[in-house]
Amino acid sequence: MSESSIAAAAGNTPRPKIDGRVLRAARTRERIVNATIDLIRGGEATPRVIDIARTAGVSTRSIFQHFDDTEALFAAVAQQVVESLAPLSKPIDPSLPWEERLDALLRMRTEVNEALLPFRRAVALHQPRSTKLAAGVTAGRLFARERTESAFAPELARMTEAERKQTVDALLAASDWQMWFSLRTVYGLDLETASATMRRMVSAILVQAMERSVSAAA
Repeated sequence: MSESSIAAAAGNTPRPKIDGRVLRAARTRERIVNATIDLIRGGEATPRVIDIARTAGVSTRSIFQHFDDTEALFAAVAQQVVESLAPLSKPIDPSLPWEERLDALLRMRTEVNEALLPFRRAVALHQPRSTKLAAGVTAGRLFARERTESAFAPELARMTEAERKQTVDALLAASDWQMWFSLRTVYGLDLETASATMRRMVSAILVQAMERSVSAAA
């Protein structure tokens, strides 16, 4: 078969049809999720269904055609927010000087925590009733632990297993989104001051742990 006949045959091959109803449903679902995100970012920790519908330009009935209940909707919101933040959580080269790794980790944690700040209250309210949301929060913590352990692998490798676990736990507690929420809202610190405060805490924990590992080795 010649190239021209192959091309002609390919051109005559019917393309798979896209179900218009499926496409419209996906777009409607996306509008609902985005509307909920916009309302939460605007200060509504638990937006009313009627407000979500109005913002998305759909009926309240349409919302429950796409989501079983509000918990399913908030689980979809959490998934989309986490996916949007994934590009910020890049691996850190463990061969860099430890202070450069510390700066890289804190930049990442600051960006992620600040982006999550409007959702903190919403998650606290919905997590106890949503197994999907709770699983997502747990997965996020495990991911943060993996990034932290990877970033400081050379220093952690010199510690005992118990010391290593305690150090990582302390690093995570000093840099997670709950600590960030306290710095930004409870203490009322601006972005730059909160970031500097978090760096001071994380640095102190790491330096103390490294000094103890050196003393133990000596």
